[in-house]
Amino acid sequence: MSEKYKTTPEPKADTAPVAEYVHPVSARVLRVAPFLGYIPIFNITIRSFHPKFVFAICAQRLFEMGLANGLMRLSIQPMLTGRYGLTGTMYQRLSTLYTLGWAINAFITVVADTLAFCGYTKRWYSVVSAVGGGVFALLYALLPANESSAKPAAAFMFVTALFMSNIDVFAVALYSEQIRRRPSAGPALVSWMWGTAKVGIMISNVVQGPLSDSGLTHIGVYITSAIMFLSSMLFIFNLMEERRNSVARNEDARIEFLQHAAELASPDAKAPGEKDEKGGRLEVSGCVDAEDNGIIEGENDDGDGAQLQQQQQQQQTAAVLPKGFTPPHVDSYLCGVIEVNRDIITRQWKMAVFCLILTLGVVVNAVVNILGSRWDVLYSAAVVAVVVCGSAFFTLPLTISKAVVFMYFNSILYLNLPGVLNTFYVAKPSCLPDGPHFSYTFYNCMNGILGNIASLAGAAAFTHLCPKRSYRFVMSLSAILLPLASMTDLIIVKRWNTHIGIPDHAMYIFGDAIILDLVEMLLNMPTMMLMCRIAPRGSESMVFALLASIYHLSTSTSSAIGYILMDTIWPVVTKGECDYHNAPWLLIAGHIVAPIFIFPLAYMLLPASRICDNIDQSGKKVKEVVFSELSSTTADDPHDDANNRGTK
Repeated sequence: MSEKYKTTPEPKADTAPVAEYVHPVSARVLRVAPFLGYIPIFNITIRSFHPKFVFAICAQRLFEMGLANGLMRLSIQPMLTGRYGLTGTMYQRLSTLYTLGWAINAFITVVADTLAFCGYTKRWYSVVSAVGGGVFALLYALLPANESSAKPAAAFMFVTALFMSNIDVFAVALYSEQIRRRPSAGPALVSWMWGTAKVGIMISNVVQGPLSDSGLTHIGVYITSAIMFLSSMLFIFNLMEERRNSVARNEDARIEFLQHAAELASPDAKAPGEKDEKGGRLEVSGCVDAEDNGIIEGENDDGDGAQLQQQQQQQQTAAVLPKGFTPPHVDSYLCGVIEVNRDIITRQWKMAVFCLILTLGVVVNAVVNILGSRWDVLYSAAVVAVVVCGSAFFTLPLTISKAVVFMYFNSILYLNLPGVLNTFYVAKPSCLPDGPHFSYTFYNCMNGILGNIASLAGAAAFTHLCPKRSYRFVMSLSAILLPLASMTDLIIVKRWNTHIGIPDHAMYIFGDAIILDLVEMLLNMPTMMLMCRIAPRGSESMVFALLASIYHLSTSTSSAIGYILMDTIWPVVTKGECDYHNAPWLLIAGHIVAPIFIFPLAYMLLPASRICDNIDQSGKKVKEVVFSELSSTTADDPHDDANNRGTK
C-alpha cells in the first residue's frame, strides 16, 4: 500500500481538523481510482460522503430532477399551444399549473415528518410518489389532441409535479442531514447536486426539442413516466442511506442537547475539539477550507463489512449518553408499521400550521387558474400573497420567516413571461414575418446545453467564490445581474440586433442563453445553503418543502401577474396575425425595473452572516457538534444494516 493511502485512524480533534476526514469506503475507492480525487467539486464530495450516497444523489438529480422534470417542462408549450391550440395568454395561465404542483407538498411533508411508515419518514413516501408520478405523467401523455383536453392536461401536470416535488424535497432533506454531518463539504455537495441536475436538463433539451419539432412531444412524456417508475428503486433499496426514524430522532436530540449545553457553558468549560461523553466534538463556528491533500481512512478500512459492523456495535454498546439527556419518545403502532414523532409536531406545530396555510393557498390558486376569470386569478394571487407572507412571521422562526418572504418577492420581482418570450422566439413566419423563427430543437438545445453549461459554471463559482461572502451581498447581486442578463431579450424583441447586422441566433446564444442561467444558479444556491443551516433538526423535509413551495408559488404568482398584464394593459397576440409591439414594455417593467427592488429586500430580510458560517434559527453563529463517522452510523438497526447500508 502506498504511503499516501496508508490506513490511519479517523483524525482526532487535537491532531487534525474535521475537514481532513475521508469516508473509509471512499478512501478504498480513491485508492483504486485515484484520478477521482482530482475532479473539481466531486473530489470534495466523494471524500466526505459514502460513495453509495453520492451515486444516489447523482441518479436522483440527473434522472428525476433533471431529465424527467426537464422533459415535462419542455412539453408544456408544444402540448398547450400546438397539440391543444391555445393562445399565448391562455398558455401562460395554464402553464402555471405545473409550477403550482411543485408548491403543494409542504403539508404532505408535515405528515411524513410526524408519521414514520415502516420505520422511515421519507423512504416509503418517496416510493409511493414515484409510482404516482409515473401514472399521472402517462395519463397526461395519452389525452386526445383537441382543445377540450387542455384543462384536464393542466390538472394531470399539476398532480405529476406534486409527486415529483415530493421525491425532490425528501432527497434534499436527506442530503441536508449529510451536510450537517460534514458541514465543511456542504457547498461542494450542493454544487454537485445542482450540477448533476443541470446535466439531466441538458439531456432533456436535446431529446425534447427534435420530438416537439416532429409533433411527437408526448414521447418525451412517456420517458418521464418510465423514469418516475424506475426512480422508486433508489428508495426501495435505501441508496440515500436514510437512518431509521428512532435512530435519527435520538441523534438529532442529542446534538441539540450538546449545542444548548455548549452555549450555556463558560468559554473554557469545554475547549473546541474536545470530545463529549458520546464521542462528538464541539467545533468553533467558522469557515473552513474544504480542500485537503491526503486521505485519512477509518481504522478498519481494509477489513470486511462484518468486522466494521462488529466494531460499530461495540462502540454503540460502550457509549454513554450525555448527563441530563432524555431521549425523545417515539410512539409505535401496528407492530411498528407506524411511528408517531410527537416531539416533531409539538415543537414545530406553528410551522405545520404555516405549511397547511401555504398548501391551501396553492390549491386555491390552482382551482382559480383552471376555472376562474382573469380577475379571479388576480384577486386570489393577491390574497394568497398577503396571507402567506403575513402568517410566515407569526408561525416561523424569525430568520426562516424573513428568508421565506425574501424568496417570495425575489421570484415575483423577476416577472415570468413564457407566453411572451417562448412564443416570440418560436413563432412561425406566417405569424411573425420579422421574428427570429427558432425551431424547438435550436431553442431548447441552446437553453439546455449552453444555459446549463453556464449554470455549472455558476455552481463552480459559488463553491469557490461565494462561501466566505455574506448572504446579503450575494443575493443583492440579483438587482444588478438580472436586469443586465435580460437586456438581450429586449434587444432581440426590438430587433435592434438585426439593424446592426447581428443574427438572432448569434445574439441569443451569446446573451440570454448563457448569462441568465449562470446568474440564476449563482443566486439560487445561497438560499439552499441558508435553509440547510437553519432548518430545525428532524424537520428538514418540512422546511425544504416549505422552501420549494414558496419558490414555486411565487413563480406561479409572477406568471399570474404577467398573464393579467398581457390580457389587460399590454396585450400580446400570438395566433393568426401576431402582434408583439407591447412585448418590450412587459420586459422593461418585469425584467429590468422590478428586480431593482431586490437589493433593499436582501439587506432587510437576510442574515448578515457568511454562507460558510454555522448559524442557528435566530441567525447567530453557533458551535458545531460533529460526530465521528463510526459513532454516527452505529445507531442503525443491526438487523437492517445489511439491507440499508450495503457491504462495507
